[in-house]
Amino acid sequence: MKPETNSGEKGDAFFVNLHWTRRDTKRAVWIVLVAFAVLLLFFAMKNWAKTVALAKTVAELFRPFTIGFVMAYLLNAPMMFFEKHVFGFVERKKPRPGLRRSLAIFLTWILTAAVLTFFSWIVIPQVVVSVEMFISRVPGYYNSLLTAAQSLLDKYHLDFEVVEEFLQTTITTEGLVKKLTEYASSLLPQLANLSVQVGGGILDVAVGIIISVYLMFSKETLISQLKKAIYAFIRRGAADKLVSVARESHRVFSGFINGKIIDSAIIGLLCYILMSLFHMDYALLISFIVGVTNIIPFFGPFFGAIPSALILLMADPIESFWFIILILVLQQFDGNILGPKILGDSTGLPALWVLFAILIGGGLFGILGMVIGVPAFAVFYSLLRECFNVRLTKKGLPTSTNSYLVIKGKKDQADIETNPSGPDPRD
Repeated sequence: MKPETNSGEKGDAFFVNLHWTRRDTKRAVWIVLVAFAVLLLFFAMKNWAKTVALAKTVAELFRPFTIGFVMAYLLNAPMMFFEKHVFGFVERKKPRPGLRRSLAIFLTWILTAAVLTFFSWIVIPQVVVSVEMFISRVPGYYNSLLTAAQSLLDKYHLDFEVVEEFLQTTITTEGLVKKLTEYASSLLPQLANLSVQVGGGILDVAVGIIISVYLMFSKETLISQLKKAIYAFIRRGAADKLVSVARESHRVFSGFINGKIIDSAIIGLLCYILMSLFHMDYALLISFIVGVTNIIPFFGPFFGAIPSALILLMADPIESFWFIILILVLQQFDGNILGPKILGDSTGLPALWVLFAILIGGGLFGILGMVIGVPAFAVFYSLLRECFNVRLTKKGLPTSTNSYLVIKGKKDQADIETNPSGPDPRD
């Protein structure tokens, strides 16, 4: 009996000495979760085709909610404006819960429907007509090019036959028409597929509109519920940080996206007005291209101006030249006056990092990546800057970038340690 007793006492002493704490429990839970995530990733990579199919199915199921969320997010700014400045008089004398918000949502959607109807019935058909007109005039532009080249070569006593042979073998009227026909034929299956998708997406859009109305009306309640869930499962400090990051992300994204849309619409409208005043060809088509491409930061003006200038070049080289001058003036106005007024410092990114975000975002996700890459990187840049500042503060070092400048090799570590920290626009 004695050995059994000693064995039991030793076993009890072993478990007592483990000192299992709450921290150990958290570690064990995290180990289990990480192991489960690794196994899930392994099986997902092993069955990649099934994983992609499952992801597409899930995305299709949540498509109405995605559409509704995007609509609500884009229309939140005008709704808040109408609620505050247009219907601010409502509920002042007699409390009527939700009346002001309902009126603001109704007016927002009425104006949105009006804008979409304007584009669908007026702008888009005119753009299509301009495209068809341009295609029909391509043979004439080609013949004009041949005539101009011949007169230029005759003026300088050069041999036109070599140039003519080159043009006829490389660029011919029949070849241009054939290539345009082939391109149109290749687009037919895509357009048919697109029509099926649009037909199937009408219901998703309709449901998305209903969801967006609910999200816009009850956004404060939904945000409160989400914050409640965050604080319920995450410790207070981490929850505060997560809420702060979400608030900053919303500020950057909403300010940038909404500002860019307004800025691009104004630039497109100004381009149309000025081109119409100077009686330039394809004013609506080119203004539409300029306005849409202007949404893309930094490279947008080039994406819009280059093809537009080439279109006008075939019609009239002099007109193309004046269009380039017009675009340069518009971009100077946008970059120095209009853009700063609308966008302000919504991202806080230096020009180098804006270019970096555009290139990386565009390389990964195309045009959409170029648009959202800037605000996404701005949020990451802000978090990284805050992390650096916290670590520097703990070490008793200044957080200002100016404190770390080396001028003519005369600054040293002593200067860094004694230079007071302060706000720096480059931080």
